[in-house]
Amino acid sequence: MFSAFLKKIKDNIEFRIKLFLLISLIFNFGYAIFLFVVSQVYFSKWFLVMSLYYALLSTARIFIFFEINPKNSLRKKILIMRACGYFLLLLNLVVSVMIFLLIYTAPYAKYHEIIVITLATYTFSALTIAIVNIVRYLKKNEYVYSCVKVISLISASVSMLTLTNTMLATFGSDNECLRSIILPILSGVVAIFIIVCAILMIKKANNDLKVLKNE
Repeated sequence: MFSAFLKKIKDNIEFRIKLFLLISLIFNFGYAIFLFVVSQVYFSKWFLVMSLYYALLSTARIFIFFEINPKNSLRKKILIMRACGYFLLLLNLVVSVMIFLLIYTAPYAKYHEIIVITLATYTFSALTIAIVNIVRYLKKNEYVYSCVKVISLISASVSMLTLTNTMLATFGSDNECLRSIILPILSGVVAIFIIVCAILMIKKANNDLKVLKNE
């Protein structure tokens, strides 16, 4: 029975994508709850914003989960990619503004080492998996599957930002100058990266829709 399950994962791409999407959704939602709990314990506005961000990313994953259907037309798959692009663009423009406001206005607290270890474990695991998968699927015109992988990469990138902020607050509390330099630069890089990803998704979808219409 277990071997049949493994064979289905290997041979059925729709089942495999849905399975891993469900697993990532569970971890994403669990991570959002973890960040929310930390925000309440340490009265951290940063963790509160991040928990809301990951909760919204979870809704995007839920939307894609129910849209994964091999019977969908090519046009519908492209429209799903474009909708995800617009959602990510709007979400990250809002969150980027909030992040920069928090960097310069919100006080920071020293967190427990266990929190830092938890963030690091989640971040590096998510980033490694996202990078491996994004290379595999962007080479193909798998629109809906590509959305899943792009969202995973964006999620890991934002998690890297949260990890950096937490580590600087915990281990670099005596060097506020370092934090004031590194965090804004990294925040800007992550924000630009995410916005570029969203714009590229929208542009590719619009171009492919034009090609489909002409055909």
